[in-house]
Order: sequence, then structure tokens, then C-alpha cells
Amino acid sequence: MQDQKKNSSISNFKRDFLYFVKIGSLFFLPVVIAYIALEYSVLQIPTSYKVTGEYLDNNTEDIEVVFLGSSQIKNSINPKHIDKNSINLSSTSQHHNTDFRILKQTRDRLKNTKVVILEVSYGHFELPHNTKYFWKNNLFLKYYSVNTFDRATYFKDRLIYLSRPGFFSSQIVKYYIKKDSTSFSINEFGFDENNFKGKFMKFNYDDTKLLETNVKIERRAYLNLFDYNVNYFYRMLDYCKKEGLNIVISSPPTYKSYNDLRNPNILRRRDSILNIVSKRYEGIYFFNSEEDSDFTAKSFRNENHLNPNGAELYSKKMNDLLNSIN
Repeated sequence: MQDQKKNSSISNFKRDFLYFVKIGSLFFLPVVIAYIALEYSVLQIPTSYKVTGEYLDNNTEDIEVVFLGSSQIKNSINPKHIDKNSINLSSTSQHHNTDFRILKQTRDRLKNTKVVILEVSYGHFELPHNTKYFWKNNLFLKYYSVNTFDRATYFKDRLIYLSRPGFFSSQIVKYYIKKDSTSFSINEFGFDENNFKGKFMKFNYDDTKLLETNVKIERRAYLNLFDYNVNYFYRMLDYCKKEGLNIVISSPPTYKSYNDLRNPNILRRRDSILNIVSKRYEGIYFFNSEEDSDFTAKSFRNENHLNPNGAELYSKKMNDLLNSIN
């Protein structure tokens, strides 16, 4: 009798379990299918990361110049205007620790690279490095085969949509629903040649109006970050020198209202380090264009980012320097 009850209980459990699995499958299967569709859709969008990654894969033997840095470099350099075969591996909010990982992990592929451009803009030494939770880690792994997670990677680390669902949902809407081609005017180098929208366009590049607006700039000093970031930068320079790479330290143009509001102490500390670098290392080139008067309001998207016209001018000036480096 007890065996019958036991067998009946096991049978009921199996039946209930299979029912649960069936219901669960009916619920989760559409979710999985929907995610696969979203991921596939995102991967087809010609983002700057995708195009840059393809350029990296197809030109490893030819790339001579590598640009690294934040959005200021990303928006300032259009490799189309550089005579030497170049790649711009910078991105928004990218800091030196990410730059260094990208540099080291692409070095075995980019054996013919001779020059590396490193950004040291105003306040760069007093901004926190990227963390292992930086959402672009997935993009670097997927498109550049570079691990910036600071740990072993897993399958999910290559999934793009999950890295920032809100952002990529808006990209899907723009590309597939609104068919907004102006948001995806990416050239073969991954540079957006239609990236004009912004504060300066809104005010029709009128200096008088622009000088009356608020400026977004970091003026607080972070001395607790300064020493660590500077020493980390020295490590980057030591590595470049060991690899026989020429180094250009760059700071792109910024608008006059931005320059007027810079914290002089932050600026002084930055410049003091660059002075030390000039004495400690040979063969380093400095390209500081922060106050270059050739860049007018019509060159900018906002106070510290160039538009494509400004990028063309800056890239050509950078090109002159690069052509002088043997």
C-alpha cells in the first residue's frame, strides 16, 4: 500500500514538473526568440564600432597610426584626411586604462603601427578610469576582440543589445522604423560625417548667443585621482617606448567660453606633467590645439567637441605633424 502511494506521489510529481516545464517553455521561448531578433537587428546596424572593427580586421598589416582617447578624439579625427593608414579607436568616456588595454591587445595584430596618439585634454588626469562595468566592454570584445572586463569573459559578454538596452533600442527605432540615414553616415573608417547636431547648430553658430549660454565643464579638482592617473600614464609611455612607438600627446580644440572657465589649478597640474614628460622621454610630440584660433564657432558641435568640418581641419593639421615623423 505504501509503495502504491509512493509511486503515485512520484507520478504526480513528474506530471506536475513536466507541466511546469511546458508552461515555462511557453513563456520563455518567445522571450528568447525576441532577444535573438533584437541582437541580430543591432548587429546589422552600421555603428561606428562595427565599421571600425571591420576596418581593423581588414587592414591589420597596413595600419601605421592608432588614435586613442575619449569622444574629443573620436569627434576630432577623421582618418580620411590622414595620409598614413590610420584607425581611430577612441570613444565617448574612454579613459587611459581602456586605451592601454586596447593598445596592448591589438599590438600583435598591428605590427606595422609606428605612431600612437594619446589624449591628455584638460582635466584628463583628474577623471576616474573606466571600471570593469563600463558598458562598452561588450563592444570592445565583440568588434575589436579586446577584453577590457579585467576578468575572464563569458558568452554573454559578447552580446551587444544587453550591454545597454535603452541605447540600442533607440538605434533600432532610428535605423529600421524611422529610417534615419543621417544618424548613420559612417564612412569606411568609422567616422560619422554627418555629426553636426548639437548646441552650436541650434544657435546657428552665433558667437554672441553662444557666449551667453551655460557651459558644461568640470572645474572640481580630484587630487586623489591625479597621482594614480599620472603614474598610470607613465606606464603607458614606457610601454610605447619599449615597443618602439612614436607618441603624439594630443588635446583637441575647445571653444573660447570653455577655455575661459577652466580651473587654472587643474590646467597647471596637467601642464606640469607634460613638462616632465618632455624632459623624461625622447621622441614625444605634443599637439595641443585647445586655443587654436583657426577653429571658430562653425567648427564645433558644443564647447569641447568638434563637428565634421572642425574635424577635417584638425585632422589635416594632425596630418602635417604625422608626415614630419619618420
